Amino acid sequence: MILPVLLALALTGCASKITQSNFDQVKTGMTLEQVRGILGKPTESSGIQFGDFSGTSATWKARDGATITIQFLDDKVQAKQFYSHQP
Repeated sequence: MILPVLLALALTGCASKITQSNFDQVKTGMTLEQVRGILGKPTESSGIQFGDFSGTSATWKARDGATITIQFLDDKVQAKQFYSHQP
């Protein structure tokens, strides 16, 4: 009886946070820390330059190919994209 429960918990813990539902929770103006609370730690992160402004581009990638990319300016969400192979 304990083994099925542990297996179910383990599989639930492996669920990807890179989903359309979580993407929709990310709003313009949210901080990087708020976004990390929803999506977890980004897979990739790099500095970006917008003319006189600098920011960060962060990407989250799931094993199924789903990808979320978010651009931050002054540590706040400015733009976001979601890509998935799933219909």
